[in-house]
Amino acid sequence: TLTSCATIVNGQHQELAVTSQPEALCVSINGQSYGATPVIASLHRGHVYVVRVEQHGYPPYEISVVPVVSPWVWGNLVFGGLIGVVVDFSNDALYDLSPNRVHALFPGPQEQAHTMKPSECAAEEAVLEERQKQLTKGIASPSNLLKDSAIRHSAVNSSSSLVN
Repeated sequence: TLTSCATIVNGQHQELAVTSQPEALCVSINGQSYGATPVIASLHRGHVYVVRVEQHGYPPYEISVVPVVSPWVWGNLVFGGLIGVVVDFSNDALYDLSPNRVHALFPGPQEQAHTMKPSECAAEEAVLEERQKQLTKGIASPSNLLKDSAIRHSAVNSSSSLVN
């Protein structure tokens, strides 16, 4: 297969970190649940996403994450020529998602905030199974699962991941 600067450096997917204050709030991306914060989602670079973080009693925090041209694509013009740009364009590797991380800040004292238990977020079974595997293998403890590690969840090339 043909590869080019952005394809080699970026790949077709980008990880998007979603955090919140307070922690353990429900995250959805394009209407698909990703569980409780913190979350790391592997997203296709060429799509537009709407990230939503929710806390009871507050309006949801919503932000659009959009593809922007990566600086690596300019390396193709110098070193790879038009073929390199075409390859990067065909697999969406010429894009970076912007912003590359999302932090939702909800006002008010943290001790009064109602954070969500992971089971309260309508996460897909795959997300919950990943958490259980980490706990079973001793990779994470229940307390540091929310603080020190994030659940990886993939939204790869599904038609539901596109926003018009």
